[in-house]
Amino acid sequence: MQSDARCGSPLPPLAALAGVLLLILLQLAAHGYAVSPPPGSVKIVGSTYNGDGCPNGSTVIVVSEDAQALTVMFSNFTASTDPPISNQRKQCTVGVKLSYPQGFTFSLGDIILRGYAKLDAGVKGVARTTYYIAGLTGTGKATGPLEGPMDDNFEVPSNFVSPAISQCNTTRDLNINSEVRVVPGRFVPKRSGLITVDSTDLKLTQIFSFSWQAC
Repeated sequence: MQSDARCGSPLPPLAALAGVLLLILLQLAAHGYAVSPPPGSVKIVGSTYNGDGCPNGSTVIVVSEDAQALTVMFSNFTASTDPPISNQRKQCTVGVKLSYPQGFTFSLGDIILRGYAKLDAGVKGVARTTYYIAGLTGTGKATGPLEGPMDDNFEVPSNFVSPAISQCNTTRDLNINSEVRVVPGRFVPKRSGLITVDSTDLKLTQIFSFSWQAC
């Protein structure tokens, strides 16, 4: 009796498929493709902040459960054209100590700034952010422009140029320097401008995206 012949090759067993998938993942990790730490494994174990844009008790720093974002919320960060002239520029330096699994490096990919601006025509606002990893060379830089006339909440995205990258299997502090500036120009009569917390949650908020790499 002739056996029943079927077209095509027999399906591989489940164990073989799992082995192939594991091999692919290991190859991706070995070549530095983006892989993220497991959810809940990235935590803030220490933080500091200092500057005229972030008085004591005015700043909250959190990391998302999925390890994809770091959020810094300021409740008293305001730059304006009101005298004295020092009010036109406000600044804050944030230091963050992160705990995360070995086998990963990170950089900051981009930033979204949310707040409120009231700028007369011709008045400009600038948000500049830089960051570096303590003890390492390299500084990431991002700039987000605003321009009057405007009187509304805003959301300004920008990308970091030449982002700094952490070392493999070595934890170092992440340091973020943020500056918000209002540039009134040389108008007569003088024109005014204000950049401050938004009207929704009363925060000036920075949302940084993590860019993880296996190492």
